[in-house]
Amino acid sequence: MDLLFFAAALAFLILIHELGHFLAAKALGIEIEEFGIGFPPRVMRLFEWRGTVFTLNLIPFGGFVRPKGEGDPSKPDALAQAPPLRRALVILAGPLMNLLVGGLAYLIIFGATGAPKNEAVLIWMVEPGSPAETAGLRPGDLIIAAADQPTRSVQDLQRVVQKWAGRPIPLTIRRGDQTLKVTVVPRAEPPPGQGPIGIRVVNYGWEPVPWPERLRLALRALFEHTLALIRLPWEMIQARLSPTPKPPPGEVMGFRGMYTSFRVAFAVDRAAPTPVPVYTLSLIASLSLSLAVLNLLPIPALDGSRLVLALGEWIFGRRLPWRVEFALMLVGFFVLLALMVLINVREWL
Repeated sequence: MDLLFFAAALAFLILIHELGHFLAAKALGIEIEEFGIGFPPRVMRLFEWRGTVFTLNLIPFGGFVRPKGEGDPSKPDALAQAPPLRRALVILAGPLMNLLVGGLAYLIIFGATGAPKNEAVLIWMVEPGSPAETAGLRPGDLIIAAADQPTRSVQDLQRVVQKWAGRPIPLTIRRGDQTLKVTVVPRAEPPPGQGPIGIRVVNYGWEPVPWPERLRLALRALFEHTLALIRLPWEMIQARLSPTPKPPPGEVMGFRGMYTSFRVAFAVDRAAPTPVPVYTLSLIASLSLSLAVLNLLPIPALDGSRLVLALGEWIFGRRLPWRVEFALMLVGFFVLLALMVLINVREWL
């Protein structure tokens, strides 16, 4: 079921991107011959609306739009024949739709929950055979104190566990409406990939704030996350070129990495008593904003390169020959495809 949710979320974000291109083209009088749900081969023709054929295709990850004149830019009403500023607006509309989805996800999160406030530590996974399982801890339990010390953050809990390694720790947990006392003995040498207690935890807590403050928090999260993604490529290059080894500020994930992140988010949301699935929505916001920023990079075959060409034509009044543009996009497509294969294969090695 988690895999289906992940596939649906990824397909939705790609489809939203293409919908942005489609709506902008229609609004600016540029003909779109086909709006495909999924990728070819075609399964069936669904319907036709204002000259656009909507189709259902076999590969379910996302969709595409096929503007008039693709492969033959001499046709009237083709995207290639549109003035450069109109083309630029159509190109920008896809990433802007992803930005809108990211902002909407943050608005739902903060609108439903309020402002983050660390008040407890949420258990979202208990390792089988661990001291936590022996003590009766469950996913969804909130640890509010350890050794009679408040645990308002993961760091608070870690400090206590390190001091009490090998000795019984009294924990105070909240399970639904109940407050319970349990005792757990941290392992001095836990198995690889597990902590001393055998739980996976996140900070938990929200406090109600006025709606203007919730809106401000959503806009701030949108701005800061987008800015961080814009800086990320340069920061990753700096980390690689640095004479002293530095941990990279982020990583490029393939489908396996994204699916693993979604599984974690689903597990946390199933355990967390919040009005909306906060962690899943946060991940959807992150992925949507990543799609927006990635597509605006000036790399051939991405929206960013087409945007640079359109703006260059508008500024200088001249355009690259169509065959040169086509060759650049084709080469860029195969380079991106090879890079995608490399990233996904690396995750399995």
